Amino acid sequence: MSLPSKPLLHTYRAPWVVPVVSPALPDGAVVVDNKSIIAVGEYSDISRQYPDIPVSFCSGILVPALINSHIHLELSIYGVVHPPTQTGNMCDWIKALLQIRENAVFSPGEIRAAAKKMARKQYDSGIGLMLDIGNIDLGMFHSCPVEIHSLYEMLGPSEDATQAAIAAIADLPVELSVTAHAPYSTSAKLLEFIKNRCRKHGQLFSLHLAENLDEGLLLSKGTGCFAQFLKDRTGSDSPFPIPGIDSSTVVGYLQQLGIIDSKTICVHCVHLSDEEIKIIADSGAHVCLCPGSNKFLSVGTVRLQTLLDHGILPALGTDSIASNPNIDLWQEMALLQEEHPGVSSENIFSMATIGGARAIGREIEYGSLEAGKTARFLHIQGVEFEDVANPEQLFECLVMNGQPDSVKWL
Repeated sequence: MSLPSKPLLHTYRAPWVVPVVSPALPDGAVVVDNKSIIAVGEYSDISRQYPDIPVSFCSGILVPALINSHIHLELSIYGVVHPPTQTGNMCDWIKALLQIRENAVFSPGEIRAAAKKMARKQYDSGIGLMLDIGNIDLGMFHSCPVEIHSLYEMLGPSEDATQAAIAAIADLPVELSVTAHAPYSTSAKLLEFIKNRCRKHGQLFSLHLAENLDEGLLLSKGTGCFAQFLKDRTGSDSPFPIPGIDSSTVVGYLQQLGIIDSKTICVHCVHLSDEEIKIIADSGAHVCLCPGSNKFLSVGTVRLQTLLDHGILPALGTDSIASNPNIDLWQEMALLQEEHPGVSSENIFSMATIGGARAIGREIEYGSLEAGKTARFLHIQGVEFEDVANPEQLFECLVMNGQPDSVKWL
């Protein structure tokens, strides 16, 4: 009987290594085998611990793979969708998107090809893991190296739509994770049904939340643009406010339905009160920010410092190209820094890495450079990094300049 061969070790050395969960390392090194990180540290220490293994010198910065925690790949084929007028609100944008989708003549193969092209673009920019939300099953992109965690999104604002959605979900395989769209588009009954299914099978539940002020108006008063939108789509008046359920706040409403817990990802979260942020923090739920989409739709700016003060490290997402012409997580970081100059660049970079890994429940493998995590990480280069003298400057260069000149996978 032959003995199993020992793993082949290799050291990558660079002027800076960014573990994320510990301080940045000048003249750092990462030791890997063919699957996992074995050790991370200053090169002087690593070279003493592993003196006889090959060393590759990287002239740039070593960082973990980025994580896009909210994207809609299936919308890639439609391109950017603008509201009908410059003064249009989010409901007008939704109507425009729905009209484009309803009038489109794209085949499933064309939709899949556009989605795959976008997924490859994400990978080439340094995205190692993404959470994709969609209304169709795109299947697996076997030739695209990015890892995609998919959630099948359901809507059902009316009683008839709710019953149809529940019947459709019953026919889906258990391994297909189902989620809901938003409180304004998914009835209380359907929200509870989907969340209970997720809880039973240990699956993620992601929800667009507090993206627009009119969402709160709908739930608390039955008014606003969403109320009229639902009437136009379903032919019935708004069911809100619901008797016996306090829907004065969006998060409070979801908490009463049992939606908010540690496997819930609350996406956008632009309009949250202190009380709502505290509920999210106490529940262990996660937040994903999409600043590019928020800016495009003019829905407002998140209260990032308040989230951080409550111990919430958000994840970052791009949303779809329909509401974000860039679809670039590096640009999301730069925009977030521009909007929140008082938040450290190190914190923002953490959102694009370990924040996303924790939200998706994959921090064992992704989000940082640590022993035991995936050996798939990034070597990035650019003129902006050449004169970096300290960690503060390093993180500013990582966050404030957009996508680096060179992003290579190791």
